[in-house]
Amino acid sequence: MRWLNCIAVRLRSLFRRSHVEDALDRELRFHLEQQINENIAAGMTPDQARSAASRSLGGVLLTKDQCREALGLRLIDELRQNVHYAARTLATNPGFAIVAVLSLAIGIGANAAIFSFADALLLRPLPVARPGEVVTIGSTSSVDFLGSSLVSSYRDYVDICDRSKSFDGIAALTRVTVGFARDANAQPRLKLGMLVSGNLLSLMGVTPTIGRYFRADEDQVPGRDAVIILGHTLWEQEFDADPGVLGRRVRISGLDFTVVGVTPPSFTGMDQFARSDFYVPLMMSPALIADPRTGSLETRDARNLTLKGRLKAGVSHSSAQAELDVIAADLERAYPVTNKNRRLAVRTELQERVAQSAPDAMLVAMLSTLALAVLLVACANVAGLLTSRAPARAREMALRLAIGAGRSRVIRQLVTESLLLAIAGGLLGLGVGYAGIALFSQVQLPTDLPINLSFRMDRRALGFSLVVAVASALVFGLVPAVQATRTDLTAVMKAGDAVAPGRRRRWGRAILVCGQVAVSVVLLVVAMFTYRGFSQQIANGPGYRTDHLLMMSFDPTLVRYTDTQSQQFFTQVAERARAVPGVVSVTMTTMIPMSNDSIGFETVAPEGFQFPRGRENTRVPASRIDEHYFDTIGISILRGRGFRETDGPDAPRGAIVNEQFAKHYWPDQDAIGKRLQVGADKTWVQVVGIAKNSKYLFIAEPPRDFVYLPYRQRQPRRMVMLARSSGEASALTGPLREVVHGLDPNLPIFNVRTMADFYRMRAVSVFNVLVTVVAGMGAMGLGLALVGLYGLVAYAASRRTREIGIRMAIGAERATVVRLVLRQGVALALVGLAIGLVVSVAAGRLLAAAIPTGDNPRDLMAQLLVIPIVLAVTFVAAYVPAFQASRINPIEALRQE
Repeated sequence: MRWLNCIAVRLRSLFRRSHVEDALDRELRFHLEQQINENIAAGMTPDQARSAASRSLGGVLLTKDQCREALGLRLIDELRQNVHYAARTLATNPGFAIVAVLSLAIGIGANAAIFSFADALLLRPLPVARPGEVVTIGSTSSVDFLGSSLVSSYRDYVDICDRSKSFDGIAALTRVTVGFARDANAQPRLKLGMLVSGNLLSLMGVTPTIGRYFRADEDQVPGRDAVIILGHTLWEQEFDADPGVLGRRVRISGLDFTVVGVTPPSFTGMDQFARSDFYVPLMMSPALIADPRTGSLETRDARNLTLKGRLKAGVSHSSAQAELDVIAADLERAYPVTNKNRRLAVRTELQERVAQSAPDAMLVAMLSTLALAVLLVACANVAGLLTSRAPARAREMALRLAIGAGRSRVIRQLVTESLLLAIAGGLLGLGVGYAGIALFSQVQLPTDLPINLSFRMDRRALGFSLVVAVASALVFGLVPAVQATRTDLTAVMKAGDAVAPGRRRRWGRAILVCGQVAVSVVLLVVAMFTYRGFSQQIANGPGYRTDHLLMMSFDPTLVRYTDTQSQQFFTQVAERARAVPGVVSVTMTTMIPMSNDSIGFETVAPEGFQFPRGRENTRVPASRIDEHYFDTIGISILRGRGFRETDGPDAPRGAIVNEQFAKHYWPDQDAIGKRLQVGADKTWVQVVGIAKNSKYLFIAEPPRDFVYLPYRQRQPRRMVMLARSSGEASALTGPLREVVHGLDPNLPIFNVRTMADFYRMRAVSVFNVLVTVVAGMGAMGLGLALVGLYGLVAYAASRRTREIGIRMAIGAERATVVRLVLRQGVALALVGLAIGLVVSVAAGRLLAAAIPTGDNPRDLMAQLLVIPIVLAVTFVAAYVPAFQASRINPIEALRQE
């Protein structure tokens, strides 16, 4: 802990200088007076005693200097001097300072904005005590060990808790959507909650605002203890933050629960994006989860739980993983049917988030790389400016070295100047960061669930910006500072105010400019690639109708409907909706394409397909639909037939697959009549039709396997009604609500919106934001590169003023001078362009892997479109200083030397 004390002393010396100096004076006077008194007591006169005491302390002033150095006051004095001198130096050259600060503001601001984006998607810690200690434990397939999220059944959870010794505690949780009513007479509304083991809140260090945790006995008997802890937001919205809510009874999916506590406002749940409205004991799963198998606490392969835990002190991840490997092997031997090829793993929160959402992680990585590239261009720009100033400051550096300043002292002074530029750029860059956050905030998720996706410039983002600013100061300032001190004092003093730069410095600046142009080319190609790819996908459309459609979702189990009652409701609401004036057709489906909260997956094993070793099946997105789906949404049946009303529970099991599924699993074969096993019970289903491909999860996704199943053959708990209208779809909202309330006035209706609005939010707005961000980075990179190129050409022309004057004096045309100066800039631009085009090929492939943006990962047109843009703007950047050089007065140019 000595370093903490050292930092504390340095901070006191910096911010409370007078107090430290006074304390030092008092301490030295005390010791001096003590020594004087001892000398007088030994028989000395007062004068002799004072002289002897001063000699014994080594001289008061010398001792004070030694103490000041030990306290770090000398370093602080030097820092203050450096800052004061750096500020004066930059103020004498405002043009340089402004260009440097603006360049750094762009680079640092872009990285601040992308950090806020990455923080919202992946990096933000859980709102619990010591979030860095929380790990995720669970099971995954051996084949997908590194690429899928960790899950667990309740029985596996109990076995892991009983057998593992590496954790301080393990808690289980799962999300549940319910119909919530504040009392028995209120109309239920859709809410998102969590079923949790009794130890979750205590293990996470969450202290209730009022009330208590769940007791141990409330986590023992299935279905017995109907108690609830309210989320803070729900407590404020439904009960006006009334402390008297404790003991009240609320109704969840038709069951009464007693309120026993309220969570603090800082705790929004254990989900990265979704805010939990309430928490109930995991033992209430059978009562709240409609699917008997999913809600069962005894079915070992019903893996719908997430496990969170904390490692014991001194236990490493590797040792915990080794213990889980042993437990997994034991469970596989004990339960070969349910636990075959299942691995147990422990992951950090970040690792689990990456596994859960690999596309989000790849998007964050791609945007972070682009932002880093912009920052490197900015740093190279400022480094070039600093290097260009070095010859003009050579005499100043030589004088400082000649009068005794050490190289390290001069380097610290120059780095301080760079640090001031970086901090100013960082402060100005916050504006760029806030603009980026405002852009990201335009992304909306079309759902009624409490999504907690917020982009903000909080303390972590500000701290990140500070670190980036300091790091950039070292990147662009250290090398020029070291070079500036490598000076031949005699040559500099003889040469006058400035010296010509050496060959290495000239090449260094040229390399920096080439690198800037190359990076800007890569950024522009990526931006063009993204724009063209997404534009192509938007122009092609999603493969289904988006106009004249209204969606409306229902979950009858929220009000305790049985399976038979739910089936009757779905049938009746569709029939009555078809009778509404203006309705052309109506269909019932479990999934809306590109929806977040209705995506369904089925485990399938196509007949005759050979999976990799260790795998017996795969999971594909799927939807359960009725016989009107394809006509209503506008997807064609290419071969075979659609579903019929007679495809009910007693009919042979049938499925419709899309083109991609048929090509993938039965290439060069007729998929009609083929079979596939579906679900955990491995029911054989026969393919009766092949549907045209469309978009299912994302507008720019590549062709994806998809399966349609008739909903009447397996009762879903939640369905979406799609109504096609003859006129404006939103006009059907009121009449269709009346249809639903006519059947059951207490049934919650949610996610009511037109397909056009849904598609705009899920596809078009996301496309606009992403393209704007990438294009903005490309434009910023190119702008910075142009500033660097302009600065280099202008500087080179200024160093050749005498040569240009002589050429013009002996008859050189102005056009000749323009070509002379322009040649260097254009050559550097061409070299940078060539390098950038080569690198952009690899960048395009990486981008295609991170974000599928079209069918052509080698989009040559994107590169061809960038070439004239870069050539045009770089020509202008080089031509302006060349033109200015051609206007030099030969007589004045010769007099300057």
